[in-house]
Amino acid sequence: MSDRVLLDNVERLMKARGLSADALSKAAKRPDAVRNLRRRVAGDKQGSWTLDTLQDIARALETSPWELLRPPGAIPQDDGLREIVRGLIVEEMSAQMPAGRRRAK
Repeated sequence: MSDRVLLDNVERLMKARGLSADALSKAAKRPDAVRNLRRRVAGDKQGSWTLDTLQDIARALETSPWELLRPPGAIPQDDGLREIVRGLIVEEMSAQMPAGRRRAK
């Protein structure tokens, strides 16, 4: 996990939700979590977030841990995307089946 990517995603979501680092840390019941992450990225502190901290911060931001860890350019996690992909797979498989074996949609 890259602390820089994590911090960029946390800050992007904090800004979108109008939260300060202190307000987010308090909502997650993880005092100084964002401040400490900023210090790690700056090279002033060692260590990393625990999985519990990641989950608590994600919950406070109303998102998933994946969204916080998602590298730039990666597809966002979205339930709608899963349905689109599933529909495309079914469509492709139906097109390849003989006409008598196709299922109605």
